[in-house]
Amino acid sequence: MIYSYEVDALQEVLEKTLKKLMASGEWNVLKQKQSRFREEAKTSFFNLTFTAIPRFIEKTAIPEETERNKELQQIRPGFSIQGWSLERLVRAWWLLQWPAGDKEKYVAQIESLFRSAEMNEQVALYGSLPLLAYPEAFRKRTAEGLRTNIDRVFEAIALDNPYPSEYLEEAAWNQLVLKSFFMDIAINRIMGLDKRANQTLAHILSDYAHERWAAGRSVNPLLWRPVAPFIDENILPDIERLFESEKEAERKAAALASSQSTFQPTKELLKQNPILQTEVEANKIKWDNF
Repeated sequence: MIYSYEVDALQEVLEKTLKKLMASGEWNVLKQKQSRFREEAKTSFFNLTFTAIPRFIEKTAIPEETERNKELQQIRPGFSIQGWSLERLVRAWWLLQWPAGDKEKYVAQIESLFRSAEMNEQVALYGSLPLLAYPEAFRKRTAEGLRTNIDRVFEAIALDNPYPSEYLEEAAWNQLVLKSFFMDIAINRIMGLDKRANQTLAHILSDYAHERWAAGRSVNPLLWRPVAPFIDENILPDIERLFESEKEAERKAAALASSQSTFQPTKELLKQNPILQTEVEANKIKWDNF
């Protein structure tokens, strides 16, 4: 399968969205460029258009629309344009114009865009990962992207993006989660955080917590979300510490993590905190509320 979803259906929704959001003059220019590329199929023109999009597209935020989001989710599960700019959406749509029949040529073309991209272009490219053909071919590129120190670029990979949890290998996935805590971004917007939780990551995060504590720094309570299913005798002292914390959020994190653990000693800790146990059982404490 070239695409992991029905690309024609998604293009239809994107075009409908763009036509609605863009001024008629902007839309006409875009369609003219599409027609020219289909006729000439020149790489130079494709690349130039991708780069030049902000010159003829107004830089505005895309308004939230529930029905459109549902349409996109039905076609490409997990994909969302919430919080995107119009410029970013046009670039994502433009990427879909490159023919995907030849895998080698397709991957080479997308890789060339990544290599030469400035910040906004990187944001558009990484945000478009769920839409690309041959998605497995971009695992290495995505893993390399995690090294960035540019917040917007990293967030385009890590937040509201189904690609990393679907395709990254475990080591790269663990790096993404750890760096997300390090950069203090919105952890609950990492898609697949629970599904991709693993024992190695749990111990990496525990070690990270120890480093923070040793430096007299606080630890995001959400750190214990992917740790919870893998609590063992080495991580148990961390949970004990949380239960004894003066911070309510840390005590609640300890209770919720304990409730989601299969390690019996954590169950005993939870029983020793009956008020928190009652709140957890009543579903009053949720990770999404942290």
